[in-house]
Amino acid sequence: MNRAVRKFSRPVRAVILAVLVHVAFGLLLGLSLSFKPQVIKPGIAKPVKAIVIDRSTLAQEETSKKEVEKKRKAEAEKKHKKEVEKKRKADAEKKRKADAEKKRKKEAEKKRKADAEKKRKKEAEKKRKAKAEKKRKAEKAREQEKQDAYSALGSLVGAIKGKIEGNWSNRLACSGQEVTISVKVNISGEVTAVQVVGDSGDDACRRSAENAVYKASPLPFPDNPRFFKWLDQEFQIIFKPDI
Repeated sequence: MNRAVRKFSRPVRAVILAVLVHVAFGLLLGLSLSFKPQVIKPGIAKPVKAIVIDRSTLAQEETSKKEVEKKRKAEAEKKHKKEVEKKRKADAEKKRKADAEKKRKKEAEKKRKADAEKKRKKEAEKKRKAKAEKKRKAEKAREQEKQDAYSALGSLVGAIKGKIEGNWSNRLACSGQEVTISVKVNISGEVTAVQVVGDSGDDACRRSAENAVYKASPLPFPDNPRFFKWLDQEFQIIFKPDI
């Protein structure tokens, strides 16, 4: 722009500058007239509460808070320990009861087994004694029966000998001799076999004694069949004629 102004003569340049200055001034004046400043109306101010802070008070409050927190933690720890101890005691009591119950059951089972064993031994001893008593009575009865059989036979010895001698017709055949005869009988007393024992007597004496035994059959014999098993079904008779 300055270059353009310089092209004109000095009087013209002066006029152009004057015009430009007036235009600029007009613009500034217009701007100043369009600007309206905002007026702030004074109002009623609200009162502000001011608190005076004492550092010692703050320190005491801080200390108090720490003590409260410390106390809270201590009480919490105390409560926790109390609960732990309570649980420990409860667990210990539970274990004690469980151990006691286990011991009781073990002792009860031990006693039951001991009682059962005692009862078994008692019953076994009772059976043993009963069996022994039964055996003793049976043996006593058998012995008594045996004695009765021998007694019965003993009472018949004289009768047997007398019957044989009553049928011994040829005594002279055994004069001065002695012969032993083995006689076998059945349960009825019938003679089933006769045999001379050893070399006693001569042939005539032997035949005479044998015939006498057979003629005397059946010989007197206990009539109780129970006695037969106790008696020797074979017995010996000595022939020695008294001439």
